[in-house]
Amino acid sequence: MKSKVYKPHPALQDLVHCISIYAVDFSQTQGLTNIYRFVPAYQRYIIFYLEDPIKVLKPGNEGFVTKATCVTIGPQDQAVTLDMGSKHLALCVAFQPGGLHRLLKLPLSEIYEQDLDTNLLLGNEINEITERLKEADDWDHMISIIEFYLLKKIDDLKPLLPVDQAIAALVSTSGNVTIEELASLACLSLRQFERKCTERLGMPPKQYARLIRFCKAYKLKEMFPDKTWTEIAYHSGYYDQMHFIRDFKKFAGITPSFIDEEELQNTIRLHTIMK
Repeated sequence: MKSKVYKPHPALQDLVHCISIYAVDFSQTQGLTNIYRFVPAYQRYIIFYLEDPIKVLKPGNEGFVTKATCVTIGPQDQAVTLDMGSKHLALCVAFQPGGLHRLLKLPLSEIYEQDLDTNLLLGNEINEITERLKEADDWDHMISIIEFYLLKKIDDLKPLLPVDQAIAALVSTSGNVTIEELASLACLSLRQFERKCTERLGMPPKQYARLIRFCKAYKLKEMFPDKTWTEIAYHSGYYDQMHFIRDFKKFAGITPSFIDEEELQNTIRLHTIMK
């Protein structure tokens, strides 16, 4: 497997957190499964699947659904199962909190628990970008294609506001800051701040804070599968085991005891790659 994470162009850094590319040929990689449990992430993504299409199985559905070549992933709080095909190549744009809202200009609550064909949101330009990515000489060339497209969008973005800076503070503290403090930083009343967060993030700030802490814990476990869940919970800012288990069950759909070191070693650990 190969992967690389790119820091975005300076002019894009208040919109995009990072751009990552990862490739794996499961038919040539012994012991690595192409079936992956993707737990919710606090970041929002636009992902181009440039080899085999991605298939998604959602809770309550009977089978996998094949997705578009370019998918915009809305706010989620449920885990899904991915079938990544045999030959997998993906380019992932991870947005800053609120960044996808600024690009799409729609409340993210409208795409809650949805993964949509990006053409429906950004138009046929996405088809052109996809074809250029498939024809690119190398990964650096692919990054330049994406950055050029996003740089053209800068002047048309929704403006960066104090509420975006407050949300960034929520992320930087791993969710361990009061909503009252954040509302003050955003120069908004508590009710206004909650409404703006739901518009930008697709969920209220308290739920987003829980998701941030959970994501930190899950990523740590992917990075260090030999660490115990008790150690992970402590280093992720949880004050007691019950709160950790409650959040894990909400966002992963299972309790931590159902995920072991061997299972993590046999996956490609997307949360580590996608940052």
